[in-house]
Amino acid sequence: MRWCFFLVWKAHDRKDPGAKSGRLAQVAENDKPSASNAIKGRVAPQSEAVLVYTTFPSLQTAESAGRSLVTGRLAGCINILPAMVSLYLWDGKLERADEVVLIAKTAADRADACMAAIVAAHPYDTPAVLALPVAAGNAAYLDWIVSGTRVG
Repeated sequence: MRWCFFLVWKAHDRKDPGAKSGRLAQVAENDKPSASNAIKGRVAPQSEAVLVYTTFPSLQTAESAGRSLVTGRLAGCINILPAMVSLYLWDGKLERADEVVLIAKTAADRADACMAAIVAAHPYDTPAVLALPVAAGNAAYLDWIVSGTRVG
């Protein structure tokens, strides 16, 4: 997986140091939020949505775990990012591993069960499994995530 970062700096007209010119002026103008494209969010109480982050050694193991979480209603949605490099110390030695990221979006009241299912099915001795509360988001999306963890 390649990461791409875009850095935009302000270009100034030599005659008017305060004036933006050309494409950068358009980017700056388009960067302003408008009523039509603003996310209608809300502060989500921590009792609603949680992201559970973990890594797997392969796409196949991540997808298998993800399918189990969604069909078991332990997560409303899974995202799998297919390539990442991890560096860490293990038994005193620097290790490098190609891994796959799985992000499970779930309801807070399902987070413990979601994490337990990941740990139980995980091939690692000490898997990274982290629950991260969602502070805010699109209200309709948060409701959809939570509803995906409910039967019926």
